[in-house]
Order: sequence, then C-alpha cells, then structure tokens
Amino acid sequence: EIKSELELRKVSFSDCFDRESLERRLLSARSSGVADPSIIDKFNKNNLEATFKGEKLDVSDDDISKAVGADGTLPGGMPPDMLKELMSNPELMELLQSVKMQDAMKLMMTGGQEALQKAMEEDPETYEIVMKLNAIMGKGMGGGSSTSGGGAPPPSDAFQ
Repeated sequence: EIKSELELRKVSFSDCFDRESLERRLLSARSSGVADPSIIDKFNKNNLEATFKGEKLDVSDDDISKAVGADGTLPGGMPPDMLKELMSNPELMELLQSVKMQDAMKLMMTGGQEALQKAMEEDPETYEIVMKLNAIMGKGMGGGSSTSGGGAPPPSDAFQ
C-alpha cells in the first residue's frame, strides 16, 4: 500500500529497503505536497474534450478516488470533499485553467513548498496568482486568506 501511493505520487523509493524508510519517504512526500504533475495535463485534456463537446468539465467520484492516498487525502493534503466543493466555484475553475497557475501547481507537486515559496519570492506574477488562489479558497471554505504580515504566504495555504 505504501509503495502504491509512492508510485501514484511518482516518488522514487528504490533506495528504501524497509517499511520504516518507505513510511518516512511517504510522509515526506505527503507533507511537501509532492505528486504526479501529469494530473494537470489530464485535467487540461478532459477540460478541452468537455469544451469541444459543449459540456462542462465534470470530475467524477471515481476520478477523485484514483488520486486519493492511503491517508484519505489528495496529493497536497486536500480532502476529496473539499475538492468537490471548490470545483463548483467557477472563479476557481477559471484560475485552474491559467497556465501560470498550472505552472505553480506543477512546481509544488515536483519541488514541494520550498520551491513554490522561492518562485513566489522571485516572480511577482506567481505570487499574485497564488494569493488569488488563497483568497478564492478562503471564500470557498468560509474563511479568509491566512497570510500574516508581509512577504509571500506559506504556499501550503494554497495547496493544502
């Protein structure tokens, strides 16, 4: 089961030789938000196909369950129910189709929170789009953005 989730997240575990090292690798991947960035490409493909057919993109429970890890969450730590609720927000769905947003998500999935934080500090456009995501998610979940003080917020606010 641990190996299956590591494979789902595209995390190498060839250097892990016991259960304890596999568990550490999985916990590290979960906490950093590491995931398979091809999820974004699949989203784009499905969205394009739905648009071509004149339909709205619909992500089924089966699609979501394929991405759920053994801890019951999606890569990045988001509960499936939260994803379903957020996907009903047209403003969020529009944002998720942004190339810049998708680049930020892929960066988070491959490089973790530190890589996204660095990108936000170096690129004002990335900072702005992640802040917009934080605001939308805060409204969508009945809260507000969790930034405090100046500087870039922790990227985990947006992706977890």
